[in-house]
Amino acid sequence: MLTRARAAVLTLTALTLSACSAVHPGDAAVVAGESISMKSLNQTAAIYCTLTLRSAEAQGGAAPDNAELRRQAITSLVSVVIARRLAADAGVTPRPSDYELTGAQKDQIATAFPKGDLDQINAAIEDSQEISVISIALGADSTGQARTEANEAELAQAGRAQINAAYADNDVKFAPRFGLSSTTKQIASTGSISVAPADLAAPQPTDLPAAQRCS
Repeated sequence: MLTRARAAVLTLTALTLSACSAVHPGDAAVVAGESISMKSLNQTAAIYCTLTLRSAEAQGGAAPDNAELRRQAITSLVSVVIARRLAADAGVTPRPSDYELTGAQKDQIATAFPKGDLDQINAAIEDSQEISVISIALGADSTGQARTEANEAELAQAGRAQINAAYADNDVKFAPRFGLSSTTKQIASTGSISVAPADLAAPQPTDLPAAQRCS
């Protein structure tokens, strides 16, 4: 289950970022006029940190630094808004049962993260899975192909491409601190010489051991 959860989170990194211009102070991004607050971003990034650290521990690898985790987190928050809008327009909105965690899965997560904010962890995983389900549905709708185990990855890729392309249509804007250009490329560690690299990092509890911090 944890491997699947991490895979769902990593799926979001395939969704490219686009458009960057001025946003209101306190906003991490704006999607079609809908504000995504820094508070929401901080909460989501903290969950990504938790999941990534556990995955890194299990695989013996190094976790991405805070700046990268926060870029992934803002991608998630923006992409889920766009994915839901596209799904509604196409009439392919999935049923909650298609992406929501089961009781057994929630129990596994509770066991794995006894001190974590389970509501937020579960919500982050479900958002990731919802984007995956919507991507497949959008791909099937646009290609006219019925979903099968054999073509699922292909349909997901087609659907993700639609989500990527819809960033422009939804007037997505990112805060300069993320260092993202309008062509989806990272142009700087912060995107502004007035923003210190440390500003990309969410505050970390000082009582956590180093192995349990994203840095």
